[in-house]
Amino acid sequence: MRSYGKKLRAAREFLGLTQEQVASSLNLTRNIIVNIENDKRSIKSDELYKFSKLYGITMEEIVSDEKEIDLNEQIFARVPSWQCALIYDKKEYKDK
Repeated sequence: MRSYGKKLRAAREFLGLTQEQVASSLNLTRNIIVNIENDKRSIKSDELYKFSKLYGITMEEIVSDEKEIDLNEQIFARVPSWQCALIYDKKEYKDK
């Protein structure tokens, strides 16, 4: 059985995103992302929805004990291109 925190971390790392990038995109703090990924904080329904859209996975894949996230190249096709651009643009802007 995999926790939703571990699933979210695996999806984030597979997509090559940092906790800071995810926090910025979801309007959360990095500390919240860390706590969710370490199962030290429960995830709110609106956050679950945002994670789902950001990572291109279903909410069921995140919370279900019986459904694993299929981490392969197809996940990139499910992440909206505008969302990827938003994340990377924020990162580049902060670096300037």
